[in-house]
Amino acid sequence: MKPYRLALPLSIIVALSFTANLSAEEQPPNVIIIFADDLGYGDLSCYGSKTIRTPRLDRMAAEGARFTDFNVAANICTPSRAALLTGSYPQRCGLYMGISPKRAEHSRLGLHPDEITIAELLKSHGYATCCVGKWHLGFTPMFHPMEHGFDRYFGMPCNFHHDPRMWRDREVIEERANLTTLTKQYTDAALEFIRDSSDQPFFLYMPHTYPHTPIKPNPEFAARSKAGGYGAVIEEIDWSVGRILDTLAELKIDDRTLVIFTSDNGPTPNAVKQHNSNGPLSGSKYITHEGGHRVPFIARMPGRIPKGTTSDRMTSSIDLMPTIAKLSGVPLPGDRVIDGVDIWPLLTGSPDADAPHEYLYYYNCDNLQAVRWQHWKLHLPRTKEMPPWWQHGRGFATLDQPVLFDLREDVGERKDVAAENPEVVEQILEIARTGRESLGAYGKPGKDQRPTGRD
Repeated sequence: MKPYRLALPLSIIVALSFTANLSAEEQPPNVIIIFADDLGYGDLSCYGSKTIRTPRLDRMAAEGARFTDFNVAANICTPSRAALLTGSYPQRCGLYMGISPKRAEHSRLGLHPDEITIAELLKSHGYATCCVGKWHLGFTPMFHPMEHGFDRYFGMPCNFHHDPRMWRDREVIEERANLTTLTKQYTDAALEFIRDSSDQPFFLYMPHTYPHTPIKPNPEFAARSKAGGYGAVIEEIDWSVGRILDTLAELKIDDRTLVIFTSDNGPTPNAVKQHNSNGPLSGSKYITHEGGHRVPFIARMPGRIPKGTTSDRMTSSIDLMPTIAKLSGVPLPGDRVIDGVDIWPLLTGSPDADAPHEYLYYYNCDNLQAVRWQHWKLHLPRTKEMPPWWQHGRGFATLDQPVLFDLREDVGERKDVAAENPEVVEQILEIARTGRESLGAYGKPGKDQRPTGRD
């Protein structure tokens, strides 16, 4: 049993007693994280899309904050989700590989029971918690969302083509989910939880299934989409966000609810080709170019986040846990490394906000492929054996020498400037050496890694 959990029953009793005696204005803030699947940096109209219409997300950005350099910690589903919920690099929290119930070597892996999620952290301080959507952090009972801090669960265990079943809590309610009504079902379940929990602090984690394939759009949205089925499912997610924001206003709790919208990784190569889903970025899901890791990020909390706040500072999905903990007055666990930092000063547009990170690591499974240092990004040498199976030769499948990009001038990663900046290359190589020692290298565990969950 993890040390942080030893006092959990008592802390819940104390927290519930404390929050029950607070007025509505004194209650800790509610938190909603809406997490799209395979949504690209350029797939929203407020990020430059000319064909996909997202009026509610655009309005959410205008009424809150929009970041242009927000990065997820992995370019595929499972490790990205593990990082968001634990505030740690996937390599740190032991779930850095893509897992599927159809792959024998990974089918019994998942998020370790000793990992502490945002849900567990907040639940220990009186929050009601719910997960609605795609889980993808383990498939056996020990990895169920309700074993990781969620009071309720409604959704799918992973990708549709791996397991098409729909669950409510611990029971399968549909053997084959209806993809055309899926976003509406998720939205209805989310609104039910919000209404049921509006008189206490709550945390809603809503990882959508779309626009991950297979795409079978709601006919109502397909009929008016200018970007085919792909655009239709994104526009329905936009509608879903609007339903949630309208419900918060109706319940008069929108000013004490932090709503965050982002994506688990970049779009598929096909979406990049057909819809320019990455805008100015290169690459896609599966690889460590910016298009695999840099995603939209919008946050809204009226009265706390000023309207029209923007930031071009380098931030990451691992920052959400520390930010939410600080905002909620909940201490972070002291028995482990949390890689993220509090970015609330950036969300509130503070002129004194420090840069949250000097550098970020870009891993693909256990292979450190790139390092970001300030506005520089160095892709590291690798042999053909090192990239994980999902990379499939995309991007820099092999690399004999480091390749350096100045993202300040070249966000598309097209001009190698390593030869002109040898001191920058050496500085980043040293950061990479430190990272490999701590988080691991290809075929070699790091000294600060926590274990993978195994059933």
